[in-house]
Amino acid sequence: MKSAAKMTLRLLVMMSVTALAQTNSCPLQPVLVKNVSSQISVFLQNTSGKQVTAYHVGLTFFDVNGKARRFPQTFADKIALKSHGKRTAIWNSPQTHQFLQPLAKAYLLDATFSDGTEWLDDGSHSCSVTSVQE
Repeated sequence: MKSAAKMTLRLLVMMSVTALAQTNSCPLQPVLVKNVSSQISVFLQNTSGKQVTAYHVGLTFFDVNGKARRFPQTFADKIALKSHGKRTAIWNSPQTHQFLQPLAKAYLLDATFSDGTEWLDDGSHSCSVTSVQE
């Protein structure tokens, strides 16, 4: 059990270091992700100087060996989130019971701003957070 916990912690540290290096280019930063009781919760902070009007988030789960399992659906939200505002988005998804893994990564796929401009992920999923699941 101790070695599995060490592997999980090591994997989380490696993912966090990668994400920290790329945070500045992220207009809507995921801060925390939780998979509890058929609900996905993602806490986000608008780090841009603009109001966000819509966004999409993707998820990947990791087992204790670091094997990734991408969640088959993305989550969308339309909301007026002011510059530097914070939001906890909650989506119901019964399918999350099949993804009870020790680590969850939420990543921003795109964001639309009130001035009509967009931010799109380049495929790197660098605008992300990885959280330990309880």
